[in-house]
Amino acid sequence: MIRGMAADAGEEFDQSLRPVQGQLSYLQIPAIDVQRSAEFYARVFGWHIEHPHPGFDAPGLIGQWVTDRPPTSNAGMLPWLHVESMEDTMKLVRAYGGEVLEHPTPDGPERLLSTVRDPAGNVLGLVQLVSG
Repeated sequence: MIRGMAADAGEEFDQSLRPVQGQLSYLQIPAIDVQRSAEFYARVFGWHIEHPHPGFDAPGLIGQWVTDRPPTSNAGMLPWLHVESMEDTMKLVRAYGGEVLEHPTPDGPERLLSTVRDPAGNVLGLVQLVSG
């Protein structure tokens, strides 16, 4: 009986992890130096890196760094990543080879926004929720 319940709970758990229509599920990030880019994302955002492969696990997302696509600095989609502390993240971005493009500015009363460039030149948006 307990075994059946565990199987049912496991099935429910597996179903809850299934992606839904329109959810971003895999991301390829252009890189010039895969190891440098991997370290940047691991140190700044806490992503898990799959060494020696160029892959990663991020919250709700998997992907890899690729060298056969040019970095996107001023065109295409702009991914926005949640950060807990804009101040701490700005320090980490600079320390690991990134560049702050736009310093944090309020976007209404509920969040701060900033843009940064990763070591390969890709532009990222950062979002910090502000407690009211």
